[in-house]
Amino acid sequence: MTAPAPRRVLHLVDRVTGGVPVAVRTYVANSPAGVDHVIAAPFSDGAPAAVWEGTTASHREWDTASMCRAVLGLRHLLRTASFDVVHAHSTFPGAYLRLWGAPHRARVVYTPHCYAFVRTDVAPPVRAAFRAVETLLRGRATIVAACGPGESAEALGLGVAPERIVTVPNVSSLPDAAAPIAARRPWTGEAALRVGMLGRWAAQKDPDYFRARVQELRAALAEPVEARWIGSADGGAAAAVHDEPRVHVTGWLPATQVGAQLRELDLYLHTAAWEGFPIALLDAHAVGAPILARAIPALPGLAPALTIEQGLGGFVDAIRAGRLGAWSDANHAAWSAYLGDRTARAQRVALERAWFGEVADGGSR
Repeated sequence: MTAPAPRRVLHLVDRVTGGVPVAVRTYVANSPAGVDHVIAAPFSDGAPAAVWEGTTASHREWDTASMCRAVLGLRHLLRTASFDVVHAHSTFPGAYLRLWGAPHRARVVYTPHCYAFVRTDVAPPVRAAFRAVETLLRGRATIVAACGPGESAEALGLGVAPERIVTVPNVSSLPDAAAPIAARRPWTGEAALRVGMLGRWAAQKDPDYFRARVQELRAALAEPVEARWIGSADGGAAAAVHDEPRVHVTGWLPATQVGAQLRELDLYLHTAAWEGFPIALLDAHAVGAPILARAIPALPGLAPALTIEQGLGGFVDAIRAGRLGAWSDANHAAWSAYLGDRTARAQRVALERAWFGEVADGGSR
């Protein structure tokens, strides 16, 4: 008996830094069986970027330096190869694909990885324009594969039919995330208290907000507070990092070292101003780090005690009372309850629905 041909999924990715390629890596790793993955993304020095090392996908170069080049490259990709699913990741690939369309029999899947209209670093008219485009294109994807509950709610708010929304939960990107959490270093007061954030030093992650919260802790506590930013920056942001003596910036690190850095923290502060659903937060939880997160739409229904805005005082009180260990255990348990089933299996089941499940009109398109 002849084995069925593999189903082919083309991933459109216009960047090779940040959380989007990290999420795509987990989609490939946790894919349903019998799927061949092709990643179309910008190359570095004529080869796939370093972020894709170790993936089982094949690669196609996609020049996204300008809108014109990106659209022409996409049309060439779709004319010269056959795919069962074309999955666009983030705003611009999503717009290119939905505007120009996939081949008739290919299923169109779109994951915003944070809708652009929730950005707070652009003027309100720009945000309104992003929302208008998303509203205009809302019916041109077979499935919106939202990466979290906040993104699902935003898709509903745009008018996407509920039956065409599948929440594909983000999962930790750490290679040992499924391993039992190792015993944490107890903070005894003999060394500095370690507070950190994971991500690129960029407006989305809001390093100014992080620095302000660190200053609050330093003012409130007699103990020294060491601030670590686990990540890197480029351009003008890199210059700002070099002029920042109050925060140690690690620079880019491989995943194994990221996990080690997170394990050393006494508190992880997720300070991002906007997100789809933060993989960095999931990485911190995977290693057992206590977490407080900024209250943003990507984290709907988050208990006040788990937010930076209302939970930082409880962290300070726990240190003053000498019960940081108990506070940390309760914090981790509360995050476990909030995050729910964010396992490789849960992601695999959701991807199967998004890529190959039936849709409202009775077809697979």
